[in-house]
Order: sequence, then C-alpha cells, then structure tokens
Amino acid sequence: MKRISIFVLLAIFTATVRCQEVNKQLLQLEIYLQQQGFGLSHEQSNAWSNGITHRWCTGVYAYKSNPKFDEKLSEKAKQWIIQHRDSINDARRKKMEDALDSIRVTFALLGKDASESYLYEYHKEGKDTIKYSLAFRRDDDTLYTSRYHNHVYFSNAREAASFDYWGNTEHEREGLSGSGSFTHIHTQPISHFPEGSSWWKDMKPFDIAAFEALLQPFLKSAKKLKGAKTYPVYWRHDEGFKDNVGSNGGLVHMTTGSDSKHTGLTTGTHYFIPSKYEAEAEAIFKQLDSLAYDYVNRHPDQPYVYHFSSHFPDQNLNDIVEGVKCYDSDEYNFCCMRNEDGFHILSITTKGERWVPREWPKLKSYINGEKVFR
Repeated sequence: MKRISIFVLLAIFTATVRCQEVNKQLLQLEIYLQQQGFGLSHEQSNAWSNGITHRWCTGVYAYKSNPKFDEKLSEKAKQWIIQHRDSINDARRKKMEDALDSIRVTFALLGKDASESYLYEYHKEGKDTIKYSLAFRRDDDTLYTSRYHNHVYFSNAREAASFDYWGNTEHEREGLSGSGSFTHIHTQPISHFPEGSSWWKDMKPFDIAAFEALLQPFLKSAKKLKGAKTYPVYWRHDEGFKDNVGSNGGLVHMTTGSDSKHTGLTTGTHYFIPSKYEAEAEAIFKQLDSLAYDYVNRHPDQPYVYHFSSHFPDQNLNDIVEGVKCYDSDEYNFCCMRNEDGFHILSITTKGERWVPREWPKLKSYINGEKVFR
C-alpha cells in the first residue's frame, strides 16, 4: 500500500474536527482513493453560501501504456517489453476496478440514509457510464435538485457527493480508457453570526494587511537564501484595451467582473527562491500554507477561498488563499508556483479585474499589453 501524504491526511482530519457532522464513510473513501495513488484536492470557502463549505475532489483515471520499440530488437527483448507493459496495464486496470467497486459500494450503502440518492449505470459493448449522486438536507429543509443527462445536482444540501465516470475500451489505443470525477461537499453554518442575521451583510472585507503581516516572518527567511529576490508587481489594463488567454493572447489567467469598463490594476510583491533550495522552499511553503489555513479558520467573517496543496504547484500559478472582494474592497491573492528557474510566491492586490500576463515571472510590468522585462 502506498504511503498516504501526511499533509492531505492532516487537512482531512482538521476539516473533520471542525465539521463534526462530515460523513465518515465518504472521508474513508477519499482516504482509500488517495492511498491508491489518485490525487485528492481540498477547497474551503465561506464566500458562496451561508456557511463554510468544504469541497474534496478526486480524479480517477485508467491509463493504458502502449510503448513503441525498435524493430531491430531481438524477439526475446520484444517479448520482455510486451510482458512488462501488460503487467503494468493489468495493475492499472485492477486499481481502477477496485476504486470503482469501492465507490459503488459506498454510494449504495449511503443511499438508504441519504435524503435523496440517485444511482445510474449503463454498460454496453465496452462502453461504460456511471453517474451517482446523493445528498443530506439541512435540518428539515427541502432539497432543491436539478437534472442534466441522468445526473442530479443539489443546490442547498448540507452535504452532498457525486461521481461521474465514462469508460471506452476503444480508446485504449490512445492511452486513456476511463475517466471519473468524485466530489464531496459539506457546508457547516457559521456560528459566529447571530441567529436571523443576514449572512453577506455581516461579512467584513478580507484584512489584507493583517494576513500579510502574519506571513512576513517566513517570507523574510526566504529572502535570506542566497540568490533569492523580491520584485514589485505591476499589471495594468485600462478601459477599452483587450487581451485574452490562449496561444495568441498575452495572458495566462483572466477574471472578469461586473464593471462594464473591465479595467484592472494588480500590485504587490513577487518572492523568488532559486531551484537549488528545493528542501528549504518546500519547508517555507508548508509553513505559509499552515498559517494561511489557520488565518481563514480564525476569521469566518472575512470572505475567502482556500485551496490546499501539499507542495509548490508545478508550472501553473495556483491560489492558496483568495481574499474575495466584499462590497468595494480589493481582491487579494496569495499564490505560488514552481518552474525550471525556481519557486515563486505572489502576494498581490487587485482593483477591478485580475489579468495575469504570460511570462509574468520575468516581467517588470505589464501595461495594456506592453511588457517590460527585468
């Protein structure tokens, strides 16, 4: 059995302690899937509903290896490669089948206790479709459900889980024969707010200054590493200027708001750690992540989205904490990424829409598409 990531387990345990009513069978399923090597992500937010919502997601995939070999190889060598390939594919297929059986049993057992439960499977000539969903309502509230292509969605459940899977043996030649997505959501009321109060009206803007002050001691330790740098961030786009995400665009990320002017100014600090300090960078990251998670849990009246990660995200800039815009406040993002150069940490504030320019790790500024490199 593969050793489960201790950081993922800690995240699950912490969430379980804070959410005493989280279904234990669903948590056990998630731990099992993680142990089998399927990635588990955890997101927590108080910005989209009257409560703190935890979301756990796992992708379940079945890959088939189809290596090519030089025809000049001896027949003995070819047979060894084929047998080795078949052994790997059999193990992957078995792991997927075990995962599907565990998911199937969990949903079936919970179905009798859930407020609503739907199980749909279709299998024919090597093609598989599985769609499960179940929900537990809040007290005696009526569940609001919607249906789309044999899948049921719940908009006001206290706790809900779903699994969506397709399989097609015809695709094995291309490598991916099956793909599934498991999602588990739990919402706990915010006890901080008095009974009968208006949820959003009692929210306060995310305290950017307090959050950054909390992280500063560890960011200072990062700056002491030889070759570490800090750079100012300045990304601006004015009314009327257009850019886009994609191969022909100058952006890697774009958020759009309700303001018809679609303007935005992002400022802040970019912290850089050279790649040779991998151990130090990962240790600092874990400390920053722990502090960030503790901060949002201690301030349920400040709107946020928190994304758990056990290590620096690879190649893609991912938010650890997003301070969600509240009334006329600014948007805040604490995000990280690693690439071939090293480790990047951004602490940035945005007025308006946030556009992240392509090649941002090397930019001094981005103003209406004009990039100035350092």
